[in-house]
Amino acid sequence: CFPHVINIAVQTALKALSALPDFLAADPDYWRVLQSDVVGLARSLVTACRASGQRRDDFEDTIEKGNEKGGWGEPPELLRVVGLLKDVDTRWSSIFLMVDRVLELYQAIDALLNLDKYSDLSYMLLSDLELQVLRDVRRFLQVPHVVQELVSAEKTPTLCIVLPLYERLIIMLQDLKRQLPKLGHAISAAIRKLEEYLALSRRAPIYALAMGMYPLF
Repeated sequence: CFPHVINIAVQTALKALSALPDFLAADPDYWRVLQSDVVGLARSLVTACRASGQRRDDFEDTIEKGNEKGGWGEPPELLRVVGLLKDVDTRWSSIFLMVDRVLELYQAIDALLNLDKYSDLSYMLLSDLELQVLRDVRRFLQVPHVVQELVSAEKTPTLCIVLPLYERLIIMLQDLKRQLPKLGHAISAAIRKLEEYLALSRRAPIYALAMGMYPLF
């Protein structure tokens, strides 16, 4: 099914992140962050901040206090008073949601782990470069997430939109590869996996039948 194929493609890309393409040799700092598994670093932060009910309450209190003081950052903005999200192995989109929430609330994470009671955890905070790489990874993960949400929202039979969506997703990823050249090797790995399944799908008679019955594209 389409979500399963996207899961395989995304997991393939995430595994490829730490590979060193030749052009990244000129930016060893960026490559070192990729090699350190920046998604894993974000996951560890989430685990630490959610380790107990008290810690989760302290996190939300930290957000509320920052909001009461006028907001976070420059210009100041109010943060949503919500918790961090753990990813689930069986749902690749949960990785995107986890990373997205970490980036949304990172200023509050930083404030929490700089409290005296949690200062022993401050070593887990991300550097500016790690945050930038995580933002790049988020941009990649957002593309298949949005496409999968389109499939989930469809009320018509999904077979008739699978092939066009494979093609659309590949085009979107090819465009993203130009925007994020330092993740190009990982995005290419996802594209190759999608192209494999697209070729298989085109050879299946049931897909041709569905396209004929429901020519939406």
